[in-house]
Amino acid sequence: MPGGRQRPQWGRRVMQPVHVASARNLLRIVRDQTDAIGVAVSFGKDSLATLALCCELFPRVEAYYLYRVRGLRVVQEWADEVALRHGVTVRMYPHFDLSRCYRYAVLQPHWRGLHTVPRIKMADIELAFRADADVDWIAYGWRRNDSFSRALIMKQCGGLDVQAHRVFPLRAWRRMEVYQFLGQSLIAPPPSLGRKEQGGLDFVRPALMWLRKYYPDDYARWLVDFPFSGVMLDESYLRPQRPDMVQLSLGMIRSSSQLSARGEERAVGETIRAGP
Repeated sequence: MPGGRQRPQWGRRVMQPVHVASARNLLRIVRDQTDAIGVAVSFGKDSLATLALCCELFPRVEAYYLYRVRGLRVVQEWADEVALRHGVTVRMYPHFDLSRCYRYAVLQPHWRGLHTVPRIKMADIELAFRADADVDWIAYGWRRNDSFSRALIMKQCGGLDVQAHRVFPLRAWRRMEVYQFLGQSLIAPPPSLGRKEQGGLDFVRPALMWLRKYYPDDYARWLVDFPFSGVMLDESYLRPQRPDMVQLSLGMIRSSSQLSARGEERAVGETIRAGP
C-alpha cells in the first residue's frame, strides 16, 4: 500500500529467460519418451551448456567426444572435469572427419594407399555410441548462429529432429546467453580456441597455437598424426617417416566403414570403439 510496508511475495515464481525455458521444454518432450539421453560433447561452451541442461532433467546422461588425435592430455582433463561436475563419463570416439583427413592427406604427406580409405559418416559414430550407451536420443549444442547450414537445420526441424532422434535445445540462443547460463551454473567458460561460435579442438590456427603453448606434449602427439601442422604456425619441418599410429588409424577407419556399408551395426561399434 502507498507509503506503507510492502508485503513479501512468498512463493512467487522466478521467471526464467525465454531461451532457457524453450530449451528445457524441448528436452522435456524427449524426457516424456525416455529417462536417458546422450550428449555430443566438444568441451566448448555450447556443448557444456547442453550437458548441464540435460543433467537437470534426465536421470541418466551419457556423453561422447570425437577426437582427431587420440590420447591427448588436455582432452582427458576436460573429461575429468565433466565427470567431477556431473558424474558423467565421456566416451571417446574417432572423429568421422578423420577419413577425409587421411584420404586427402590433410596436413600430412601423401602416404601410399591413402586414396583407398573409405568414408565414415556422423551416423556411423552415432550408431556405435547409441549401442554402447544404450540411449536413443542425442542432444547437440548446435545453434542457428553457428553457420548457414545449421540455421537451415534449425528452421526445418525447430530444434527437434524426431526422425533422427536428435534434439538441439540451444537452437535460438545467442553467444552471450550461453556464457550467462554457464556463469549462473557455476561452470567456468572454456577456451574459445579462436572461434566465436563453435568450440572444440581442431585444425584452425588459433587452436593449434593454444595447444602448442599450454600443452606442448599434446602438440607433439598432434604432429605425429598430422606432421605438417607446423606449417600453419610458420614452423620449419622435416619430411616425417610414416608413424605406426597413422597406419593403425587408417586400418580402423577402413574396417569400420566397410562394416557399416554392410549394415553390421554391432561390428561397426566394436571397430570404432577399438580406435587406433
